[in-house]
Amino acid sequence: IEEEHEIEIPEELKDIVEIKRQELLEAVANFDEDLMMLVLDGAEVDEETFKQAIRKATLTSEFFPAVCGTSFKNKGVKKMIDAVVDYLPSPIDIPAIKAEYDEKQVNVESTDDGEFAALAFKVMTDPYVGTLTFFRVYRGVLNKGTYVYNSTKGEKERIGRILQMHANSRVEIDECRAGDIAAAVGLKFTTT
Repeated sequence: IEEEHEIEIPEELKDIVEIKRQELLEAVANFDEDLMMLVLDGAEVDEETFKQAIRKATLTSEFFPAVCGTSFKNKGVKKMIDAVVDYLPSPIDIPAIKAEYDEKQVNVESTDDGEFAALAFKVMTDPYVGTLTFFRVYRGVLNKGTYVYNSTKGEKERIGRILQMHANSRVEIDECRAGDIAAAVGLKFTTT
């Protein structure tokens, strides 16, 4: 994996970079009154204020930041992960999701309280641990050694091991909470 490093913007590109930065500032300012005032006053906008305004705009679901990168040699991956943390909503920032439970529509608030609710979004086979089911917890707390009900298949599944996945490694954890993304080992019935 090649290490990333920052370089100075080449002299011949500085003008276009400044124009594009100003265009981005103006676009984001449409979603943030404080930033709008700074832009109109011609004041310098610091990085933290800019990031907060981009996050605020993103939370409206009308503004979508994009980052560049490639998984080949992990170029730009750190910046992409930083952007996820800086700009995307945390579980408490989003409204309750709608789900079906006992043939009724229910709202599922993102909280550690209440019955466990999660969505499995990927199943893969790992040569070292077997079947891994990636899931996001929407409500409740999941502890290893407990059972969950798979509403799609109508089956109970035992949660033997829970793994927190990192780029090239995994850490076994005892529990995961609302908003967490983790992987369960060896689920028999869950599919995506």
